[in-house]
Amino acid sequence: MKIPISHKATRRNQRWFFAVMIVLFVPCAFYLKLSYSQFADGIGRIPDIVKQFLQISPDDLPILLRELLTSLIIAFLSVVISVFLSLLLSFLIADTTAPSRWIAKGLRLVVVIVRTIPTTIWVLLAVASMGFGSMAGVLGLLFPTTSFLIKSFTAQIDEAGKEPVEAIRALGGTWWHVVFNGAIPTLYTTFLALIAFNFEITVAETVILGMVGAGGIGVLLQEYISYYEFAPLLMGILVVFLTLFVLELMTNQIRKRLARSAR
Repeated sequence: MKIPISHKATRRNQRWFFAVMIVLFVPCAFYLKLSYSQFADGIGRIPDIVKQFLQISPDDLPILLRELLTSLIIAFLSVVISVFLSLLLSFLIADTTAPSRWIAKGLRLVVVIVRTIPTTIWVLLAVASMGFGSMAGVLGLLFPTTSFLIKSFTAQIDEAGKEPVEAIRALGGTWWHVVFNGAIPTLYTTFLALIAFNFEITVAETVILGMVGAGGIGVLLQEYISYYEFAPLLMGILVVFLTLFVLELMTNQIRKRLARSAR
């Protein structure tokens, strides 16, 4: 006897979902003018490209490490500034701690608008106003990073519940007492885990956005790609990969230790 793992409505929705995907696939492929011959030619060139990538040169390693440090500093400054802004604004937006419902709605709308604009657009606007370089990178990353942290912090504040907030208010505490004596001590470890996770993401974004003028190692990678310099390009890719790999290990350890300390 077979036991069904889902009821009829769920199976029907699943079939509709996959059917719609299959039906939309063909017109989408035609709209983008995807060509099988172009795909086959590209597959045929892969061995030659792989051979060129296997040429690695350590000559540019010092400048790659210097620019990598620039990318890390850009990400660090963006996250630090965003943390201070987010901590203040998230408590003004969260339902449990907002001093004014109308101010919270207005700020929430601003955050939604900021989040709908891609990070690349923010960096391009910063580059257009300040020119190429690290300053444009910090400013361009500031808006999306702050909006991400505000959304994350606000969700955690609301999930923590109203009990600590109501207890402090019942004792005559002000809004500042609610924030610094009630909410932050309760959510301290959660906030740190979110900040560590966001720093890892921001470093990866800094590398990519450097290719559009935000400074750092992305500028070098873009130059190597433009001039087909595969040997230093592979070295740069390895440097970025190892850095992001180590950062992920570090942030995972930080989150695990914070989770154990919160128990």
